[in-house]
Amino acid sequence: MLTKWEIGFLGAGDVARAFPMLQIVAPELDFATWKRLTATEVLRRKWAVARDERGYIRGLVRMHTVERANAGRFLDVPIFATITLLDQDGVSRDLLNFAKAFAWEEGCDAIRFRNSVPATPEQLETDSGPPEGFGGVLYDLRTDRQWPQPYGTRPVKT
Repeated sequence: MLTKWEIGFLGAGDVARAFPMLQIVAPELDFATWKRLTATEVLRRKWAVARDERGYIRGLVRMHTVERANAGRFLDVPIFATITLLDQDGVSRDLLNFAKAFAWEEGCDAIRFRNSVPATPEQLETDSGPPEGFGGVLYDLRTDRQWPQPYGTRPVKT
């Protein structure tokens, strides 16, 4: 059983490999749209993957920062998917830790995991985030014991 993987941003060589996983959570998304969503390095940095030692994608996360007047700056995660039985290997944990580190670097105080995938593929192309009041789970990074630095010492993005 393989238990080693690396977590990182989606690479150009991972685009085709990650598509089957995306199809599980967003079956209406076609390959042409997926290629458009991941066409450049900047666009691929909105996606994180867990890649095992054979190169197979075991996890996929879509993430981007959102600034809201009433909620501040947070990392919006419309897709968080893993393929593993009971996650005994910790792929989800490692993807979450990657998202937390990314959020910290981007100056976010929280991560919002949406409770459903965006309704249309076009909603994945924008970084506006879901409408106000849209459901999901808010993970407050300020309460995390694994926060990388004492709160208030992180870089501030503008």
